Amino acid sequence: MEYRISPERLLDITRPLDGRTPAWPGDVRFSKDTSVIRGFRISKLTMSSHCGTHIDAPAHLARCSTFVDDLPLSRLILPAVVVDCRNKREIDRAYIENLSLDGKALILKTVSGKSGESMEYSYFSAKAAELAVSMGIELLGIDTLSVDPPDSANVQEILLGASIPILENLMLDDVQPGDYLLICFPLKIAAGDGAPVRAFLHPLD
Repeated sequence: MEYRISPERLLDITRPLDGRTPAWPGDVRFSKDTSVIRGFRISKLTMSSHCGTHIDAPAHLARCSTFVDDLPLSRLILPAVVVDCRNKREIDRAYIENLSLDGKALILKTVSGKSGESMEYSYFSAKAAELAVSMGIELLGIDTLSVDPPDSANVQEILLGASIPILENLMLDDVQPGDYLLICFPLKIAAGDGAPVRAFLHPLD
């Protein structure tokens, strides 16, 4: 499929990586140690593979074997539907059951997009995840720390088990609901369970 992209219309939905970048409790936070050597800056970066805006490859689930470097470009550049789920803690199937999602990414804009790190975040329900899989989604994205509530991994089990990658910790504050082209480029980590990404949305109108 061919897409026409205007750089000035791209919406950057990537969180900056710095010492304030939200991270899952107990995960390795981002840090940068910069030195100047013979007139050149060189930085040592320390972080989790699931730091900041990142992709979960199916292999994030230990029983799966599709790693970051196995993901086809058709899963990383594809039509997307952004759904407004603000003011709802549990995002249930009612939000998606009337959408056309076959071959598309589903992107969930939630009430907690600005805070990023609060554990009182919105999440996808397991029944909604099962419906999304049956509707043919290619990827799921959300602007919270996880697609699951803090005490569960059911949605990750459903999606990753169906070979559907997950984008987490997006920045959707200035994105309106509607149809877009999603462009997301993870670091090509060999046998990577996940990787930071640079992600963009481009309006399809």
